[in-house]
Amino acid sequence: MLKPSPAELLAGVAEALDETVLATMARGPARNQVQAAIGIVRRCADAVDNYGPVLHAECTDLAASLRSIATADPDGIADRPAFDLATDSADLVLASSYPSVPELIETAVSLRHQLADLAVLAERRGSDQLPAIRELLDRMLKREHELGLSPW
Repeated sequence: MLKPSPAELLAGVAEALDETVLATMARGPARNQVQAAIGIVRRCADAVDNYGPVLHAECTDLAASLRSIATADPDGIADRPAFDLATDSADLVLASSYPSVPELIETAVSLRHQLADLAVLAERRGSDQLPAIRELLDRMLKREHELGLSPW
């Protein structure tokens, strides 16, 4: 159960595909697809061990930053009940001793929706919280780049 780790399994799959399947394929679209799949599996192998912790950090940062921005600019929240539901739900997930990745993903998506709403309204209103929103977005982007799963 502990060995091989998920990262080691994925790396082994990529290596096996590269050495056995790809080596036997003629040039063309099918080979290109297998080569792309090998690259994706390798990126996932590199990221899998960090995925949960990065998502946890993302949710923690989003919840705290959104609350801070909302406290500084209460009129910047378009739908207070939805905002409170998203941040309160985040608290419940983050209070768990070991939240599951699907729970963290759901929490991150919900908080990102709130951030998007908050950012649009802040931009329209010229809120003094725009720098805090930009800093949060920069931190999110940095975490995404560190994880290495983005195709961009």
